[in-house]
Parts: sequence; C-alpha cells; structure tokens
Amino acid sequence: MNLGPARPAVCHVVYARYPADPRVRREAEALSRSGYDVDVICLRAEGEANQETLEDGVRVTRVPLRAIRGSRMRYIYQYMLFCLLAASYLMAKQVSRRYKAVHIHSMPDFLILVALPSRLLGCTVVLDLHESMPELYLARFVDREGSLGHRLTLVAQSCSCLLATRVVTVNDQIAALLNSRGIPRWQVCVIENAPDWTQSDDRTRASVAKEPFTIVIAGGLNAERDLEIVIDAAFEIARIVRIRLRLIGPGDPSYIDGLRSKVRSLGLEETVTVEPEVPAGAVAALVTGSTIGIVSYVKNPITEIATPNKAYEYAVAGKAMVVTDLPGLKSLLGDAVVYYKPGDAKDLARRVLVLLRNDELRRRLGQAVRARITAHAWPIMESRLIRMYQGLSAAEAVESSRKGTDGRSGRMGEA
Repeated sequence: MNLGPARPAVCHVVYARYPADPRVRREAEALSRSGYDVDVICLRAEGEANQETLEDGVRVTRVPLRAIRGSRMRYIYQYMLFCLLAASYLMAKQVSRRYKAVHIHSMPDFLILVALPSRLLGCTVVLDLHESMPELYLARFVDREGSLGHRLTLVAQSCSCLLATRVVTVNDQIAALLNSRGIPRWQVCVIENAPDWTQSDDRTRASVAKEPFTIVIAGGLNAERDLEIVIDAAFEIARIVRIRLRLIGPGDPSYIDGLRSKVRSLGLEETVTVEPEVPAGAVAALVTGSTIGIVSYVKNPITEIATPNKAYEYAVAGKAMVVTDLPGLKSLLGDAVVYYKPGDAKDLARRVLVLLRNDELRRRLGQAVRARITAHAWPIMESRLIRMYQGLSAAEAVESSRKGTDGRSGRMGEA
C-alpha cells in the first residue's frame, strides 16, 4: 500500500502494559507494517523504560504508574491518575506529531476523554472495547443490575461510543449489545482476538502423545479464569494418568500465592507449576507443546460473551480443547471442541481424560477447530483494521447522512 512520503501518525492509549497486551500489540504492529507511524502510551512495570522505540518501529511512552488490584476506590484512583497523565502526554505529542487518529483502548470506557482535545483539533478517535463495561460491573458486583453503578456504566459506554468516530470490539456478541443500546451498526468494527502467528502443518499435526501429558495455560492468571477448578481437575486426572500442568502468566501476587498454596495442599508440586509471565514471542512454542488446550472460565455476565486469546491460540495451533460451556465460546468454536460444565472440576477432569486417552479424537478435533478458526484468522482481522483506518478520514463526512439508517452492509462488524 502506497501512502506517499508522509506516514500518517496515530497514537494508541491503553491502561495496560505494552507490548505485554497482545491485542494492542497486534493492532499497533499491523498499522506500522501498513505504513502508519505508531505511538503507544501505556502503563509502566518495574524495569521497563520510560520511552523506547521497538524493532517494529512502534514508539512506546510509559507513564509512571503500575496497576494494582484492589477496592473500587483503588481502581477509580488509578484510572483517574492514568487519565490525567495520559492526557498530558497525548497533548504534548499531538502538537509535534499531528496525529491523524487516536486509538483508545478500554477499559475504562471514559478513557476516551483523554482524546477529546485531539478530537477538537480535528483528529479522528477510535474506541476499542476489549470488554463490555456494564457486563463486567455485573460480574464484579453480583445482583446489582439496575443499580446506580450499573446504570452509570451503561451511560458511560453509550457516551464513550458516541464521542468516537468508530468503535472497535472483540466479537459479534458485544457488537450486538452495542447495537441494542443505540450504537449504529455502521459505527462498529469487529476485530477478533486472533493471534498474529501461524504454525506449520508439521508443528501442529496431532501425534500419539505419551505420558506425562503436558497441558499449558499461558495468559493472565486471575480468579475469572477459574484456575482453582483446573487444579482440582488436575488432582483427579493425576490419579489415573501422569500429567504436567503449567500455569504461566502475570497475576495479582495474592492470587498467585493462593494458587501455589492450593497446589501444595493437594500435594501436586510435581504435577502443577505456577510460573511467571514469559515474553510474547515464547507463547506460540508453549501452546504448540501442549498436548491439549483448556479454556476455563467462571460463569458470569462478562464471561458469557467472552472470546479470549487462548481459545484462538489453541485453535491456530490445531489443539483439541476442553472449554467451559458458555455462549460466547460456543458461538466461536461450535462443535469443534469438548465442553465442560462451568465450575465442575470432576466434569472437567472427565472430559480431559477422554481426550488424553484417545489419540484419534484429539487429531480429529484439532483439525476441526483449526479449520473453524480459519474464518477468524488474524490476516482477515488485520485487513479489516486497515480498511477501517483508511476510511477514517471520510467517516465524519458521511456520519450524519448514515445516522438513522439500518446500516445494511452485510455481517455485523465489517468495516
């Protein structure tokens, strides 16, 4: 694609670490490859540089703030402080870099306020909803539907979307929710959480596995992932076959300590390991080396519409999977995986044992899920992202004429 001598400058703002956040990394790298000059403003972890330019050309500016899990007041304090810091960084950069677009990653939805000065200066704004905040609120605070807090998240989501030139989200389920809440279909573009790596047939073809079977779960380690249930299932499985379960990724220290304590209490030190986060480039090899995949979740309003990175990663690697029986995952994976009842460790153990004991079933399901994910592959999502960006300059000119129409343009989420 020929963009001429001047590379359009864009800035991504995210309340997360970079390049640790895989979704932001995929999008920023895709834009850089396509001729855009990309900046990222993000959180900073201990040992990370305040500013650096990565090999792919993406410039990273990290604000002096670390996200720490805690009470609602702790979250509000951190969100507000990040907004103030990010807004000051963005305004300073806007003057010199003259951004064509600012790409805001939620959560929180109100982070879009950081881009308002840029919007007033004629910059287009993209709001990227990694999750749906009202559903996340209900997941965190059970039985609060219709409460003041819930209503405020609905208002914040709607107002944030209306302030944006375009809205990006992770799947059709969230896109449909937005449409039901008054956000027009034409404004929403679905960019799914597919990984931007591919595997050769030689590396992903299922083979006869021997004990100990290895199961790798790589990603964020948090209570929503229901990893205690996975450890309980490993206890049941280890009575029958030899396995090695590796839980790899970042998480709240108290939660990580709780997982390790559970491993010790069940006497699984030789079977289950809880390991630190690895570089993004190491994930593909870890997933490839896993005998099967496990995608575990608690059941709540946000997980019912979730389609996490790891489901796509196992699928691209051609791994047979045992997956929690939730609507979002069923919509993505269909009958190409085995499902277990949420929260039921014994059911999870039974389903895993079936796959571990049946080489032919693993091979067949691995092929089936890999074929199914082809329609959701990253090259398709990258093309959709670039087409959306190419249309941003014209988006505001046609916005008024398209409002009030039914947005008939095929499948929801197409740019």
